[in-house]
Amino acid sequence: MVVWAGDYSLLMKPDELWLAQDGNFAQVRVKGPVARFASYVGGVIELLIGPALMITLAVVGAFELPTLIGGVAIIIVVGGLGLATIVSTARMQRRVRRLEMHGRPATAEVQDPRSVSLGEETGVEVTLRISGPGVPAFEATHRGSDSAIERLGRSFPVIVDPSDGAYMIVR
Repeated sequence: MVVWAGDYSLLMKPDELWLAQDGNFAQVRVKGPVARFASYVGGVIELLIGPALMITLAVVGAFELPTLIGGVAIIIVVGGLGLATIVSTARMQRRVRRLEMHGRPATAEVQDPRSVSLGEETGVEVTLRISGPGVPAFEATHRGSDSAIERLGRSFPVIVDPSDGAYMIVR
C-alpha cells in the first residue's frame, strides 16, 4: 500500500488520519472533493502528455529515433506519475470511506513522553496506547512540538479500523 508518508515531526491536528503500513504509521492528508478532482485531472493530464507529444512530433514530421526514445521515456516517467496519482487518490478515498463506515470509537492515551530533537528545535516523542470496545489495544509513536501534544491532552477520542489499526483523531 502506498500512502503519503510525512515525517512524524508534523504537528498532530484534529481530524488527522494515520494509516498503518508494515507496522509503522504514516500521516495521510484527507482530500476534500475539490482536491480529489484536481488530483484526478492532474493524473489524467500527466498520462496524456507523452502520447500528445508523440502525436505532435509525428504530425510535424520530427519523428526520428532520438525523438522516439525521448517520447517513450516521457510516457513511462510522466505517465507513471500520473497513474500513481490517480491510483493513490482512489485508494486513499476508499480507505477513508471504510474508516468512516466501519471505524470504531476508541481512546488514545498519551504515555511515555520524552524530549527529542526535531531538527533545529526540541520537541516531544510520545507513545500512544489506543484501545476501545472491539478494538485490540496497540501502540503508536509520534513526534511533535510540545504545544501540539499538550493541546491533545492526556487522552483523546479516535476512530479506529480494527482490521489494520488505521485511526483518525476526532475532536
